[in-house]
Amino acid sequence: MNKSGWPPGHSDLPEAVDLNDNLPEVVPLGYSHATQDFYEREKHLAQGFAPQPDHYYSTPPTAGFNPPAPERRILGLRRRTFIILAVICGLAVVGIGIGVGLGVGLNASSRQEAVPTATPSGVPDANNDSGGGSSSANNTASGNLIKGSSLAASNYTDNAGNTHLYVFFQAANEELLASTWDSQNKTWATLSISKILASTGLILDLIPATPIAAYTYTNPTFQTRVYFLTTGNSIRELITSEDPTLTTNWRQGRLGSDKLITASAGSKLAALRPNCGTGRSCQVNYPMLAIAYQGENGVIAMSQADDWVPMDVQFGPAKTGAAIGLSSVMHNSNITDVGWSLFYDEDGTLQEFNSERAIKDWTRGPSTGFAPDPAAPNIASFSYDLVNMMIVSVDPDGDLEVRTWDSRTWSGLKPPNLLEADGAPDEPKFSAVAGNPQRRVFGVANGTVHQWEFFGLSPLQWSYVGTVPTELRASS
Repeated sequence: MNKSGWPPGHSDLPEAVDLNDNLPEVVPLGYSHATQDFYEREKHLAQGFAPQPDHYYSTPPTAGFNPPAPERRILGLRRRTFIILAVICGLAVVGIGIGVGLGVGLNASSRQEAVPTATPSGVPDANNDSGGGSSSANNTASGNLIKGSSLAASNYTDNAGNTHLYVFFQAANEELLASTWDSQNKTWATLSISKILASTGLILDLIPATPIAAYTYTNPTFQTRVYFLTTGNSIRELITSEDPTLTTNWRQGRLGSDKLITASAGSKLAALRPNCGTGRSCQVNYPMLAIAYQGENGVIAMSQADDWVPMDVQFGPAKTGAAIGLSSVMHNSNITDVGWSLFYDEDGTLQEFNSERAIKDWTRGPSTGFAPDPAAPNIASFSYDLVNMMIVSVDPDGDLEVRTWDSRTWSGLKPPNLLEADGAPDEPKFSAVAGNPQRRVFGVANGTVHQWEFFGLSPLQWSYVGTVPTELRASS
């Protein structure tokens, strides 16, 4: 893949093969460009806008008319009509087959890999040890989230192949909390990072409903970093180098101690360190972690973790609370050649800008569609399968909207298909979202954090996994 504005990469290491290039594309039946355009406008244009159906669905008149020649008939139907009906029937059969196959695959995956819910103590329900989130006792709203809490999610897979998921949020008492999952023990554990650091004399002083950004990486060493705003809108960084429980070894990073960055009021946050593999080139010349935020006069700014000096890169200015996202995919099927994608609300559209691995020069990419409501929490932008990206946001009605990059082009805004499952919320209205490269999406609905997963070949089909506990363990 080679996106506009990204130069070809060079490496003497073997190139990774993009397996997706050889896989068939799944084309949704019955979804036209006119329907997509209507969906986007209906959700985002000002109240009172009433699109005229003929504007979207009518066809232009022809310049003239010539009587058609008599046509041969098949089974009493005109030949063309018969062929069209045959094609439609064939597509319907294919569509049913695809739908059944996806449903069976997603349900099987949910049964085999689903993450179980946990009781407030972090111990899984004895009657729910196979996962799936079906226990009604574990799907009640916890009420432990502050109103307007944002979410952040990160993940990694250890050397033994165990998956670790981290979800960060703010509790009703304004503490910074994290729920952690590892696939080996199959348990969720919730802890208060604020309490852990308070025991060392460090008070975090989060602003209510602060934006939260987080990222986990393992090369050259394991680190999880979390970012949020403190009183006065200063950006603070917390770091832990211990895995998997994250219960100790939390410390204050340089940002917020000897380095100071002040964001504008209402700023959102995004954090990213591109994944460039585990080869020697990446271990020596790995990309730096960077954050994006809204700075003075509303500009969108970026700073790198090497010295936290704001980079000589500014976009905007943008409206207060503009959506901000960061993501990264590899170029040319070469995992050591990665590039950055920055997204932000530019005059009502979510605009993409691209840069090379060193983040020196930026070029304008395509618009990804309407920008999310500035009053909503930040977007969830993340990559998956190395070459694909997804952006999830909450629309003004509390519904989710998804746009995807399939290594070639951006899709339009579309709602995900939340597949029915035991314990899944019924017609949920969301207040925050987060996602990670493990193809997991987390959303806050009615005070509860829910989790879904999707497959790369069908990114709009979401299988329900279960709830994420937000109550503290008794020992925290």
